[in-house]
Amino acid sequence: MEGKELKLFIWEDVLTDYSNGIMFALAEDSEEARDLIEQKMGFRSDDLAAKPKIVTEKEGFYVYGGG
Repeated sequence: MEGKELKLFIWEDVLTDYSNGIMFALAEDSEEARDLIEQKMGFRSDDLAAKPKIVTEKEGFYVYGGG
């Protein structure tokens, strides 16, 4: 049995300190994406409760840094 298609799940304007951050995960569904990010961070950020942007086709994007 093959796995589902992977999608890129993106949470923008999160983890705000002096400027906004970004969280993203390549996963089969949004809950798996949240779990992967939680594992990496060591805790589940409240920002993960928001609906993520989901990318399923070719797309480029960027986030300016700084403050």
